[in-house]
Parts: sequence; structure tokens; C-alpha cells
Amino acid sequence: MKFIGVREFKQDAVKYLNEGTEIVVMKRKKPIARLVPVQDKSPEMVLLEIGRVLSEAGISRTDALKALELAKRDVHG
Repeated sequence: MKFIGVREFKQDAVKYLNEGTEIVVMKRKKPIARLVPVQDKSPEMVLLEIGRVLSEAGISRTDALKALELAKRDVHG
């Protein structure tokens, strides 16, 4: 885990994000953000991938939620 200032993070954000470690961003010696890498095959990664595929297919959030609700009804009655 690295602790870095806002200015330093802003200047070198890509470098820090590519390191793939947890980062705590500090402002005036107080933590204001914590960035944690997304783990492969985690629920977050699966949801991000689903969102990407739906977006590339031109499916709106509303349409995706409607489809999920219909699927839920089919499964659970």
C-alpha cells in the first residue's frame, strides 16, 4: 500500500495505477481516497465485463434492467 499526496497522484496517476497496488491518496495529511486494483475473476470484474459488452452492443441500462427483471420472473415465478 502506498500513501501519496493529491498533487503527486495527479501528476503520475498512470504510473501509480499501472503498479497494481493499493493506493491511499492524501490531502493535507488526511486520507481522501483509497484505490484498490480489481482482481481477476472477481464479481466486480465480471460485472464490469458485462457492462462493457452491453455498452458495445448498444443496449441501454434501462433495457438491460428490464431483461434482468424478466429473467428473474422466469426463474423465480
